[in-house]
Amino acid sequence: RKKRFDIGQNERSNPEPWHPSTDEAIKEVLQGPVVGRCQDLEKQYFRLTSAPNPDSVRPLEVLEKTLDHLKRKWRKEKNYSYICDQFKSLRQDLTVQHIKNEFSVNVYEIHARIALERQDLSEYNQCQTQLRALYSQKLGGHPTEFLAYRVLYFLHTSNRTDMNDVLADLTPTDKKDLAVKHALNVRSALALCNYHRFFQLYLETPNMGAYLMDMFVGRERLAALSNICKAYKPDVRLRFITEELGFESDEETARFVCEHNGQAFLQQRPDGVTLLTDKARLFFEPVVKAAFIKADMKTPG
Repeated sequence: RKKRFDIGQNERSNPEPWHPSTDEAIKEVLQGPVVGRCQDLEKQYFRLTSAPNPDSVRPLEVLEKTLDHLKRKWRKEKNYSYICDQFKSLRQDLTVQHIKNEFSVNVYEIHARIALERQDLSEYNQCQTQLRALYSQKLGGHPTEFLAYRVLYFLHTSNRTDMNDVLADLTPTDKKDLAVKHALNVRSALALCNYHRFFQLYLETPNMGAYLMDMFVGRERLAALSNICKAYKPDVRLRFITEELGFESDEETARFVCEHNGQAFLQQRPDGVTLLTDKARLFFEPVVKAAFIKADMKTPG
């Protein structure tokens, strides 16, 4: 998705033309906003290597039309690679013109939601970082919605340091918001190993938080399944696991067990499928440890 200008090489007999460095280009941009003149709704994203040309930058009134155009394209075509490229170009035009207003917030929020839907955490994090700066300027938008996403994201990455920073900054008003309250309840349920409550909350996630929870619900299901194997002996009906771990059907539960190589512990009986918990207990413990080690490796330093 990242494309750069193709800067050609001159022959040795000709002196090589001077190109400003990226830092110099940024300084030029920071000296004053560009006033765009481009009227194109669609424009491919290129990383800047020099001061932007006003003829290739779209002014605010064109960018507003571009956003409406991109929303229609996304709903109709669902082409994420194209939409992501177009949103990056839109965001760049906002940046070089120093446009920071409610429209800017709207652009970053929409791009962040689309990135969440496609589990593109790189783009989501870029948008979330800019949104925090924009929210601090009281420019509108949905700050508590994205605050809830931050809590869920740090649960996904097991990032306790940043989680503590978020918790310390919460205001009484923040805590009353439905989405924030839900995210804090998810954190509390995991801290207490209350998996019954956790999977209830998973099925009740507001806004687009479920896309974030989908990223770590698998490892939490493994941990809950391991606990069930320790607590219920010698076996337990698969229907019980389905209900406790928030699966939609017994078939989905059985598929989850098989995906983690536990098919040998499933047994068909006249009254339904059961999991041989006494035999599966030792098998699932290292599987759970491996899942959480993988989560720790994703945690930002």
